[in-house]
Amino acid sequence: MSIQDKTKTGVQLSSKGIEINGKPTVILCASLFYFRIPRDLWKDRLLKVKKAGYNCIDVYFPWNFHETEQNNWDFGEEKDVEAFLQMAAEEGLYVVARPGPYICSEWDGGALPSYLFSDTAIRLRDNDPVFLAHVNRWFEQILPILKKYELGEKGTIICVQLDNELDFYGCQDPEGYISALRDMVLGNGLEVPLIACAGQGDLFLATGNSTGVFPACNLYPNDRDPEFEARVHAYVDTLSSENIPLMVTETNRSHFLLRRLLAGGAKLLGPYLQVSGTNFGFTNAANNWGDPLALLTSDYDFGGMISSTGEVRKEAYEGRLMSRIIQAAGDSLALSSYTNEHSFTLNGASSDEVTGPNVLALYGGGYLYSLPNVSNQEQTVAVHIEGYTFPEQTKLTIPEGHCPLLLAQTPLSHWGVSEGRLEFASAELICAQTQGNQTNFVFSGQGESELSFILPNLEGIETNGDLKIIQNGERITLTAQRNAAGSAKVILTTGQNLTINLLVREQALRLKEVLVDGQLIFDELSTQPIGKEVPQIEWSVASLNDGALELGGNLQQLGSDAEWLENRGVYTGYSWYKAKFNTSESRSVSGVLLQNASDICSVYTDNQYHGTVVPGGGSYYLPFKAEKSSSEMKLLVRSEIWGHSNFDDARLPAFRLKGQKGLTGAVAVTDILKLNSNWRFKEVRSSNEHHSYTHLSCDTKGWPLISWGSWMTEHHPSYGYYKKSFNASNDSNSWILHLPEIKSLVTVFINGNEAGKVNPLNPYIDLTQWVRSGEENKLTLFLETYYGLSAGTVLLYEGVKAVEWELTSAGETDLWNQAVKAKSLATSTDLPIELVSGSSAWLFGNLDVIDSTSCWKVLCSGSNSKLTFYLNGRLLGRIWNPSSTSRPQMRGGNPEITFIPGPWIQKEGNTFAILLESIEKGESGVVEELRFLQVEDEWKSR
Repeated sequence: MSIQDKTKTGVQLSSKGIEINGKPTVILCASLFYFRIPRDLWKDRLLKVKKAGYNCIDVYFPWNFHETEQNNWDFGEEKDVEAFLQMAAEEGLYVVARPGPYICSEWDGGALPSYLFSDTAIRLRDNDPVFLAHVNRWFEQILPILKKYELGEKGTIICVQLDNELDFYGCQDPEGYISALRDMVLGNGLEVPLIACAGQGDLFLATGNSTGVFPACNLYPNDRDPEFEARVHAYVDTLSSENIPLMVTETNRSHFLLRRLLAGGAKLLGPYLQVSGTNFGFTNAANNWGDPLALLTSDYDFGGMISSTGEVRKEAYEGRLMSRIIQAAGDSLALSSYTNEHSFTLNGASSDEVTGPNVLALYGGGYLYSLPNVSNQEQTVAVHIEGYTFPEQTKLTIPEGHCPLLLAQTPLSHWGVSEGRLEFASAELICAQTQGNQTNFVFSGQGESELSFILPNLEGIETNGDLKIIQNGERITLTAQRNAAGSAKVILTTGQNLTINLLVREQALRLKEVLVDGQLIFDELSTQPIGKEVPQIEWSVASLNDGALELGGNLQQLGSDAEWLENRGVYTGYSWYKAKFNTSESRSVSGVLLQNASDICSVYTDNQYHGTVVPGGGSYYLPFKAEKSSSEMKLLVRSEIWGHSNFDDARLPAFRLKGQKGLTGAVAVTDILKLNSNWRFKEVRSSNEHHSYTHLSCDTKGWPLISWGSWMTEHHPSYGYYKKSFNASNDSNSWILHLPEIKSLVTVFINGNEAGKVNPLNPYIDLTQWVRSGEENKLTLFLETYYGLSAGTVLLYEGVKAVEWELTSAGETDLWNQAVKAKSLATSTDLPIELVSGSSAWLFGNLDVIDSTSCWKVLCSGSNSKLTFYLNGRLLGRIWNPSSTSRPQMRGGNPEITFIPGPWIQKEGNTFAILLESIEKGESGVVEELRFLQVEDEWKSR
């Protein structure tokens, strides 16, 4: 890896740290995403980040947020990137800009436009000329804006990230890909450093070893891992050899962990999602955070210091306190380096209770060290430094889950005091100010506190409050008992004066400002009630006569086969597939099998509802008893795109980054062949003998006859071929193999042809193209298993495929227009409201009674129902209430909350519409309650 030593702007990176316009700086960076926060609240969130002590934000720029259709760009109103970057600059916050093209961020498709997914030949996130041509169109839009707002121009962008966590992805040419992105950025004139972050720790794969691209690291450990510092130090060493600082662009949100990172030597600390947000509209993702599949909630909140609705959490106060420690230490900390060459040792707790001391050698002399208590109880320790044991007069106690950052042997010259040093402190230095001959120190104590100074020029000292003085020559020791505070005034013969304030930690957390004269200003505790409920909402409902909620337009004729939605230009929202089955009157239909179906599919035949499923891009069988016998059956599948995957995972088709939505076909199942008995079996020792045992002429007469998966062996892993014949019906034209409950891997061969593999997450495979109807067909299953893992059972679905496919669709605006039409038909109702299984309705609420100057959160309770919330034409979010079988796992935030931004509420004439869907087969969908809670703000904006 070759890295440029300098950049042309005021940002310099070296193994010592980060310098901005010549000033050594520790970067404390909070994720803040304009695309998940209403524009009128951008300033509010920026101010809260600044008040929490952070000096930087990291910002993704999602490509598909700005290019909703190919070559249709939108940077206005809620998407005004320039306005956002201008606000950040006005607040003096640095910006880490992350324009992708891929961002992850649990965002629809990782921000890649889904029109790309219909091109099967394109290699996404790779050195592919077709993909890079598309990326160049995006970069031509976003990079000139970033150039305009980089440091030294109109803004405060200090670096630009290329792609995101490429080491998670199977890129064929990382160097070529990252180099191509680098050249696009440089070609647009940007001069700030370029970085690339590693998600799994492969720094060089993430950067592609590209010249001029600095590696950064994303670390998501167990916060209490006692070995974490060793991991951090290893990265520091690796990067130092290349003259690069450790920049942690993503990590957990607790300041306990961030303190550990700081003391480990990291110079950029970027906890991911300290400012939460909302996935408004159809911007959610679907990914592998479930078992195995999860739908990302509209609420996007991992518990950071600012909630999605703008509430300030305790962690924000922890951030401000940590920031004060960083500011107090100043340049000496910003240019420090971790060291193992020290005399610090620790007594009183084991290494898996309190780690460390983890020591930073401060630039210019002295030490800052951490003592993380990773245990589940308070610990008492003693620190040995060069033959002395500290504290001498008190006890050093560390509460469970805390990580004090303490100074030792630190010259007071760091703060303009000509002689003397801070020998030891069991309280944290959170402020150090010098004005003329006056220096003010503020410490934060936890438990008992002890401050030991060497002051050779001491003339006099006096204390106030609960501080006690012990003087021994030049050594002055100030002590305080648990939860005690006080101050001391020190006069030196040099004419310099020191004021030393000791606060208990609860005071320190509320410390708002230290004035030049040393006066301390504290935040007032909020006395406002949190979560005040709104007056009674008046409700009305408009039931939809068509229970299948067929609201789509834009009719497209598909012909004999269904197609994925992206192939038909449908990228978000709802779609309705219509088709019919032509079956023999002599054969009854036992169910419908959907093929390659994703995301949410609700199935109806002849207006009979059969349930809602989330197949994850695989096939899915819905059994039912047809209400009538007919040679023609009509099929309707309502397909909702919850979101494209933001990861790339091979376990399910929907997890792939190019995974498409909708479905590719359906089969009316007329017979289910149970193929569990009388298989010919051959055990083998390897998995590469297919050529010998899968051809049609293979002689199996000597093979034993056994039941499927029943062979016992001492060899593990075990491999074996199972062979069996079946007769295919003349009346069928589709054959789908299903291995329910399988826990192993099976390779399927039919009539000598390899059809593919079956795994526990996707246990269906279509054999139709190789099956000979009306004849005997030979099936071979190659089973790879280990120590008795279940092989499940073997089912073969015979049936008739659907034909004469039609497709209609409705996006965000189309659905809103339908709501407006339905409102005139709505009649008064009260909650709870109950819907028949498979039916739908629009529910309208009168919001004119709520305060439009406040923000609100709506808590929904109910069962077997899915809700899509609209306000004045904006899709606020989607909630899927718990259900018996149909709902998959929900991840990413609170699945029961919808955020109503105050700026989006009109003073009067609001239209608040909720699309209700009853989605559990055989059970009513119920909305029990919708509670409106006012969002109260402890940190009011200016």
